This record gives sequence, C-alpha cells and structure tokens, in this order.
Amino acid sequence: MKKVLFIIALAMSMTQMNAQDHGGKFLEKKSEFLGKPFVFSNRGETEAIEKLVAAYNKIDVKTCISLCAEKVNLTDFDGNKVVLTSKEWEAYFASYKSLNWEVSAILPIRIKDTDPSSGVIVFSTETRISTDGMIWKKQLVEFFSFNLDMKIDGISQYYQDVK
Repeated sequence: MKKVLFIIALAMSMTQMNAQDHGGKFLEKKSEFLGKPFVFSNRGETEAIEKLVAAYNKIDVKTCISLCAEKVNLTDFDGNKVVLTSKEWEAYFASYKSLNWEVSAILPIRIKDTDPSSGVIVFSTETRISTDGMIWKKQLVEFFSFNLDMKIDGISQYYQDVK
C-alpha cells in the first residue's frame, strides 16, 4: 500500500511541475528587445565553440578563421575594441608558441521571439605562452555572438588573474 501511495504522490507532483523554457530579461533601454526573456539556443553554437577551442589550442589559424565572420568585433578584457580579420588572427597566433584554453561551461542563449542570431557565454581558464617565454594565465568569461550564418561575429572578454 505504501508503494502505491508513493507512486500516486510522485505522479501527482510530476504533473504539478512546469518546465521553464525562458528566463532572465534583456534590459538595454534603447533596444527593441527591452523586457524580453532569454531562451537556450540550439543551432550548433556549443559544437562550434568546442571546434574553436580545439583549433585554438592547436594554433590552427585556418579552422579558427573558418568559424568566424569576415570581421569579428572584439572587445578585449582591457576594453580595447578591435576588428579581427584573417590577417589579425594570423598575427595573433604568430605571437604564441603555446595556447591552452580549458573550457568549463558553454551556455548558448538568444532573446526569445527574435531571429535566431544567438550568443554563447563561455567560462574557462586560459594559459598563453608567448614566443618570448612570457606566461599569461587567466580565468575568463567571454561572450561570443553568432550571426544568422552561424559565424562568430563578436567577442567580449572579462577576466580575473589565476593565483
């Protein structure tokens, strides 16, 4: 009898639960999206970031460039704004002898009821060893935006030192 009551209680509680399909809120006051919630995106952004990480760690410039739009608007962790083209990518990679980007989480999102352009929040730790032997190691939070062609067209970076 206890088992039957437990199963009935479990079934009833499961029917009471509502899976949430959206959350948060876009708050940029001058945006047409003001007040809209976020939803998970599922266009292959996670796989694209995993591919980018693998290529980045191998210093595979060609694959990294192939995952990006012709121009990528980058705001780095110091607030510098740069437009990355294939030449900038090549110059960036030429200054490192080793890169190790270890991702701990990838969160693909978009604004609900809008076109499917999307973004990905990536939490990671990165170690860079430059050609002159300098070591740079940081914990990063980065936002990658994807255009409608599923190419990365924007990156914003934030970091803290690893002690």
